[in-house]
Amino acid sequence: MKSLLSLAVENLRVIVRIDGVDVSRADNNGGVDPWHVLVPVNRFLATGEPTTAVIACCPGCGPDCDAVEARIRREGDVVRWEWGRRGTRWEGERRTTLFDASSYDAEVARLGADYSWETAVRRAGRLMLTDLVLPPGVEAVRARANGADELEVWLEEPDEYQIFVRVPWDEERPDESAAAARAVLAGPTSRWSAEWFSVQWWQEAPPAYADPSWRRKEFP
Repeated sequence: MKSLLSLAVENLRVIVRIDGVDVSRADNNGGVDPWHVLVPVNRFLATGEPTTAVIACCPGCGPDCDAVEARIRREGDVVRWEWGRRGTRWEGERRTTLFDASSYDAEVARLGADYSWETAVRRAGRLMLTDLVLPPGVEAVRARANGADELEVWLEEPDEYQIFVRVPWDEERPDESAAAARAVLAGPTSRWSAEWFSVQWWQEAPPAYADPSWRRKEFP
């Protein structure tokens, strides 16, 4: 039997309903911040290769603390979700839900085209990071305000490095700020005002693509 998926953004949280049941807020969970699943890539998109999207998380800490994930895969005219808590094995402890592919695609596309939830910073982040060409292995994560006139853009080389690039910001002109920042990020890394942090605690060397001007980030 095929189920019906409904997606919405409420109070800057993505709410996932399956057959009308809110699974994103069950078991004391909370909907995930749209940044984690919609920007720069809509992680609900279903392809022939499995993808993963967080559909619920710890309301206080976010997905890094506790999360429910869906492994998503298209199988002909069906989209299959295998979903459950992160950290458990896929077999035996997760649910399987099937969706009609055409209805599923329409709902995912509808949410992906709805930007009514965006603040100025989030709009700028989407515009600068979506389909941005970065050094090989580097992925865009998100942007956040760092004071009134600066954005901090978070990039990462998964399981290796986090990179934080500072770019000018004007809240009254988010589109123009995003375009200028995107031009910098798409250019040589020598133009980046950046800090780096190694996920591997023993790693002392910066990323191979780092400019000598980059600094190692120190956390309080």
